[in-house]
Amino acid sequence: MSQLLKRPTTGLEGPGGGRGGTGDRRSRPPGEKEPVFTEVPFRPEPGPALRRASARRASPWTGLTSGALQSALAMAVSAVVLLGGWELARLASSASLFTVREIRFHGLVHATEQDLLAASRLAPGANLFALDLSAATRALSANPWVASARLSRHFPGTVEVEIVEHRPRAQVQLGAWYLVDDLGRAFKRTGPGDPADLPSITGISREEWTKDRAAAQVRLYLALQLVDAFREEGIARSLAQVRVDEDKGLTAIAREAGNQQEIRFGERDFTKKLQRLVHVRAALAQRGERAARIDLDNPARPDWASARLAAQER
Repeated sequence: MSQLLKRPTTGLEGPGGGRGGTGDRRSRPPGEKEPVFTEVPFRPEPGPALRRASARRASPWTGLTSGALQSALAMAVSAVVLLGGWELARLASSASLFTVREIRFHGLVHATEQDLLAASRLAPGANLFALDLSAATRALSANPWVASARLSRHFPGTVEVEIVEHRPRAQVQLGAWYLVDDLGRAFKRTGPGDPADLPSITGISREEWTKDRAAAQVRLYLALQLVDAFREEGIARSLAQVRVDEDKGLTAIAREAGNQQEIRFGERDFTKKLQRLVHVRAALAQRGERAARIDLDNPARPDWASARLAAQER
């Protein structure tokens, strides 16, 4: 059913509905027109049309079905990839193309290639993919000379072995003699074939090393600093021994003109004291004398040095 709405139009309408009526005689400003209402038909939309235009609710089964299909597809793709990778690995581990033909060692100084091959169980003829490089690395690191090892495959049939060895700087008395590297690590008990020209470090007991390793390690590292100072001054060959004294200071036993000379260094300023040692030796040599003991550790007068002449020892 149609309904009628009225909308205002321009014009004047009296109380009787006609234009220009005189029923409403209220004064209006000049030029203002009285609104006139016109009938306009209004047709509402039927109910079914409105229901069809409204948004439809999505079925919950639609989302579940789509998710299940996507999961199944992903599982199928993963299975294909896994099976393909497994088959590829099986073929690669049995193909003669990837047979190990060469094992190259780099960085060897004291450790031998033969010993490392036996420990790592690496050998030509094995399959490159079948090698357990992690186990081989652990086996190589068990060699006392090896500080670190890194293995890598290079196709089609080469294994590269990078070795970093401990660098011996001295030998230390800890109940038995051990080689010490430049980081203060006692890494190997001395044996035949080891370097024989290294200075020795004494004064650290085995009991101290066992009970208070941190403090003993500090004193050992201090002794190594004195060894390095001798090396930097170019007189490392003259150094025979570094002794850690009871007061934790250091005393060096050095060789001069075929004789031993005891030199007290204390705990610090090794480079300056070595330079002072050179001057003291030169001054004594000009006088035809030699010192059996030189004390460079004088906290009250750091620039002074005292010497006990070899003649005074007789």
